[in-house]
Amino acid sequence: MSAIIGLLVTVIALLFYQGYQRIRTPGYEAYLAPFGGNIGLERPNTRYERWVRPLALWFSDNLGFLRVFTDFQKVAKQLDYAGNPRGMTPREFYGVQVYGGLAGLLVGFLWLQLGLPFGVAALVLLPLFGYAYPAMWLKGKVKRRQQAISVSLPDLLDMLAVCVSAGMGFDIALGLLVERSKGALYEEMERLMRELRIGEPRHLAFRHVIERNSSKELRAFIEALLQAEDLGTPIAATLERQAEDMRIMRRHRLREQGAKANNQIALVMVFLIMPSIMCLVLGGIVLSFFQGSGGEIFSTPAE
Repeated sequence: MSAIIGLLVTVIALLFYQGYQRIRTPGYEAYLAPFGGNIGLERPNTRYERWVRPLALWFSDNLGFLRVFTDFQKVAKQLDYAGNPRGMTPREFYGVQVYGGLAGLLVGFLWLQLGLPFGVAALVLLPLFGYAYPAMWLKGKVKRRQQAISVSLPDLLDMLAVCVSAGMGFDIALGLLVERSKGALYEEMERLMRELRIGEPRHLAFRHVIERNSSKELRAFIEALLQAEDLGTPIAATLERQAEDMRIMRRHRLREQGAKANNQIALVMVFLIMPSIMCLVLGGIVLSFFQGSGGEIFSTPAE
């Protein structure tokens, strides 16, 4: 009997070891696919996908009374501008807002129950902040992505101009650069190339790029390409001219940001640094005055 049990344990251990080795082998999904073994193998990888997304979708479907505070058309456009982070849809984004509001309400309630200062204010403000924070996050995401596109565009135009001048076709050159580069701009160009490969008309594919982005530089580049194709202008000359124009626009934008920085520095000086300096100066004067008087001002007269 003991020999039979030992044999069974050995067989089970060997099967377990072989299965473990098969799972660690790259491409094991292909072996399991004919038997349906790949079903359910894909699991959420991030905390957002595991915890936030399911609840956000449930909130979006069951708590619709807050929809009046969300402009779904505007959210959809901003998600396109941000590159659809995490594959998020306007419906899911609304659910994330509700999730944040309820989380803020829970934190505010705990704050009030613990007797911490400003408990009532926290109970009111934290849910509002939790509901509004996803919109602020999305706005920052849009700004950073569109700035990255504007910064990367002149370099892309220079490389395209070199490739086209050497006799390479525009689509081939763009596809080659997309394969060898990374970034928000190249993601947009990759999406453009996919649309062209599936048979989308060129002018519609280029218009879709304009609709998905708010970068003025990228829009000017696409408009110049469409105009060059309509008029038959050489693409290489158009690319070189556009690259130079983009650098001029970047230079003007940096100067504008520098001018705004001077005003911001002046505000910091007026409202933060100057009061601190005045307090230090007045404090030194008061201390010098007390030391000079020997503390007689606050001393009681002797009887």
